[in-house]
Amino acid sequence: MTFLSNILSSGLLVSLSVFGAAVALFLFGALTFLPAFQTRKLVTESLLSERGLNRRSLDAQQQLIKISAQRPVDAYFRTLEKERGEPNALEAKLFRAGFYQASAPLFYTLSRIGAVAIGFLAVYTGLTAVLPPQIPGVIAFAGAALFGLACLVIPSIALDRFENAQKQTYRRGFPDFMDMMITCADAGMSLEAAVERVSQEMAGTHKWLGIQLAIMNLQLRAGKPLREALRELADRIGLEEARSLAVLFRQSEELGTSLTEALRVYSDEMRTQRILYAEEKANALPVKMMIPLGICIFPVVLMIVLLPVIIRMRGIFF
Repeated sequence: MTFLSNILSSGLLVSLSVFGAAVALFLFGALTFLPAFQTRKLVTESLLSERGLNRRSLDAQQQLIKISAQRPVDAYFRTLEKERGEPNALEAKLFRAGFYQASAPLFYTLSRIGAVAIGFLAVYTGLTAVLPPQIPGVIAFAGAALFGLACLVIPSIALDRFENAQKQTYRRGFPDFMDMMITCADAGMSLEAAVERVSQEMAGTHKWLGIQLAIMNLQLRAGKPLREALRELADRIGLEEARSLAVLFRQSEELGTSLTEALRVYSDEMRTQRILYAEEKANALPVKMMIPLGICIFPVVLMIVLLPVIIRMRGIFF
């Protein structure tokens, strides 16, 4: 009877763990793929509503870009309206990671709870099956609880990775943004007109940076000063290059220097910094390779060198 009850309890725990894993996978899939499906649906409905619009025409492509970029912009301003007093750090972090939905904090919280539940159930099931019956069940419960609490950081690590990947995306598109700004400034356009033009051009090549520039353009239209709009742009994308650009614009405005020349000098400095950053990573590679080489390759080489000596010494002394 005790054996049957143990089997039933183990089966129940396995069922609960499978159910928790299914719920977590569903939430992750909804958080990841649902916005793309909704955007695609909106684009399709908008294109089909325009009777004179061909899918393969340039107008259709521009319409698709505008609609796909409109949802994150709307989400950002809805967040500002909801958190006008003090901004939410979690929502800002999710926005920097590329999750613009209003329900993203809820999904993130549920994913953390799901990670704790799945880790606890999986470890508790494994410990109850492995540990002998003489050991009290509270030990398995405590070990599973500690492992479940450790699983609490898994969604945070994943969110940090998404944020770093988004920063790399912004960093790759920033030199093109600088070149386009220099071209527009050389053509005699004002800063507001240059930002609007560059945001339209960047939406097709660098979508995420184009979205941030579109938000900045709307802020400028609403009457926000350029220095504040640039500072908020730097806070949203989290790049040091954007913060330096905001300081450059402010100093150029205060000192009355040529903006075109300042942009050109800063663009050259930014490319030099990118080269130095690449050289720094390349120079750090040998140091990072020392540990795996010492653990994996050095013992094998040492064995190959010393094995003939050991064999000869064995033949001489033994």
